[in-house]
Amino acid sequence: MEETTPYQTGETTQFNIRLAKSLLYDMEYVAQHYKISRTDWLKYRIADFVKEEKARIINNFEARFIGGMTTEEEFKNQTGIKPTDEMKKLRASVNEAPRKYIQSILEEIKKR
Repeated sequence: MEETTPYQTGETTQFNIRLAKSLLYDMEYVAQHYKISRTDWLKYRIADFVKEEKARIINNFEARFIGGMTTEEEFKNQTGIKPTDEMKKLRASVNEAPRKYIQSILEEIKKR
């Protein structure tokens, strides 16, 4: 658990939540196993979860952009970043695939 996350640096703020006592006892058990404080363990796990969830959401937006379901502007508004050139090329190739398929069917019909 020594990996540094971007969430460990910069400004902090306090975040209070109510948890069941049984959950707190279990968290303490896990933290003792790793020989760190319960708070440090919880901060690490939250940061890890948020990082994974954010990556999953961005991957979903990338797939939607490549599939032509969102525009470049919508992608940027939703993710905060512009689509890469590679994503744009993939999008263009995805858009070409149905045309090529239809053209191949039309050519087969003409041959008959």
